[in-house]
Amino acid sequence: MNFPLDELRPAVTARAETWERLGLEWEIRPVAPNHGKPVVVSGFESAAWLGSLLIWISGEAELDAVRVADNHAVSKHYDLTGLDDLEVLLGELDALLTDGRAPDAAVIHQHPSPSTS
Repeated sequence: MNFPLDELRPAVTARAETWERLGLEWEIRPVAPNHGKPVVVSGFESAAWLGSLLIWISGEAELDAVRVADNHAVSKHYDLTGLDDLEVLLGELDALLTDGRAPDAAVIHQHPSPSTS
């Protein structure tokens, strides 16, 4: 199965009203060949959160988000089989950013803060 990597941009754009309300800006890079395993890399950022989403052609996906105020980090691995799974991922991201609800099976940790020395 090859995941349709070019579908990330329209899926993100379809939620533009939500992202705008949250003050979230997305950067979606072009699909990269990545040594024979193409990947689309995107980043998102607001005053409250920053993070990234990587999706490989295999459907493997990694979501990482860090709350700026306290470096509370949430990471989750997904195995996407189609666009419905991408919608689930984006819905879980929306719930995290809007209500602070971490996705089931996510790893919650403290992101290291930059050294001040």
